[in-house]
Amino acid sequence: MNSQLGFKLKILWYFLQYTLRGTFRNRAKLERFQQRKWRKFRRKVLTRSPFYQQLADAHAALGEFPTINKAGFMANFDAINTLGLKQSEAMQVALQAEIARDFSTELKGATVGLSTGTSGTRGLFLVSPTERAQWTGMVLRRVVPLRLFKKQRVAFFLRANSNLYSSVQSASLEFRFFDIFQPIEQLIQALEVFQPHILAAQPSVLGAIAEAQLAKQINIKPQLVISFAEVLNPEDKAFIQKNFSAPLREVYQCTEGFLGVTCAHGTMHLNEDIAIFEKKYLDETRFIPIITDFTRSSQPIIRYELNDILVEKPEPCPCGSCFTALERIEGREDDVLIFPGSNGEMVKVFPDLICRVIARSTDGFRAYRLRQVGALELQLELETEDFQDVASIISNALHVFLQEKGIKGLIIQCKQEIDRKAGEKLRRVEQKIVSK
Repeated sequence: MNSQLGFKLKILWYFLQYTLRGTFRNRAKLERFQQRKWRKFRRKVLTRSPFYQQLADAHAALGEFPTINKAGFMANFDAINTLGLKQSEAMQVALQAEIARDFSTELKGATVGLSTGTSGTRGLFLVSPTERAQWTGMVLRRVVPLRLFKKQRVAFFLRANSNLYSSVQSASLEFRFFDIFQPIEQLIQALEVFQPHILAAQPSVLGAIAEAQLAKQINIKPQLVISFAEVLNPEDKAFIQKNFSAPLREVYQCTEGFLGVTCAHGTMHLNEDIAIFEKKYLDETRFIPIITDFTRSSQPIIRYELNDILVEKPEPCPCGSCFTALERIEGREDDVLIFPGSNGEMVKVFPDLICRVIARSTDGFRAYRLRQVGALELQLELETEDFQDVASIISNALHVFLQEKGIKGLIIQCKQEIDRKAGEKLRRVEQKIVSK
């Protein structure tokens, strides 16, 4: 059988599996399903990973497996992956792809990608053809609506292309990669020519495209807008929706997997039929996810602790799904700001609280970044010329808020631009100096 035809049949198989599986509405039934998947994964995949083989052969329960973070994952890359790949050769292929901007090279049949995420530290990911087919089947089922007899043009803005993402290409979808390392003006011109039906990008890029639409530099009419890779703040969401008369869906996707997607009611749900999410609670509703993915066989993701702060939704979602519903994705654990309090104790301030204070204080800005780099540094991009007024309003609001928490004597430095690097994810609140 032609390999391309075989791959497309695999996609169709997984698409039908996710379709027939339907929506889990009973939590106990979901957990039984997860345990069956876990036992099968432990038997068929983890026995082939030198790092996990001993525990897998001993039929250890999931809780007996070690938790791991990005540093540990990379340090044990050679032993974790099931393909016998060495980190040195995989890194060489990934770095060469970044330099040449050619992401088609594979090692032992697997796509190799370089990830920096929001932390800026290097990571490697491996994706086999079967994993690509599973990912594509889920994306087609839960994110990108297929339309019979009508080809849809998809504009995908990415730091790096990948065989994983281009798997979406089909008779129904025309996929176009927009390299965000290129000048945004050039990309916007190309987007105008392409006229996408579906526009997918990180929020900071969607914001720049929405600004161009508002300024009448382009005129595009996407039928669906997809946000991924960065936290989508309410003010960004409102601005993007205001300038595109199309539904906006948020995807929780990172190197570690396709973790969640918003439902028809706009609620983000974790994809708990492909992964187990253990919750490391920070308070009553905030938690750090620890994920075990059943679909990653070339590079198993087992009890992998992310740096993300997720906030649970207190009430059930009207859609009826029993998958964990999120109020929001708040940001990174590393970006919790820490200040000395009035009684000598250290006071933690979550990023979302800072974002809400800024959003409530004024709408006279287009974008901002607040960095803790000794003093607090407030970087602003404005819609008006009144930099001093807007900076003063936000600074005063932050001072009042922090003083209420017992934090006094802070200096807030204001800067009339946001420091950006090409391809960098925008973190609204960024903590750079305090070690936890």
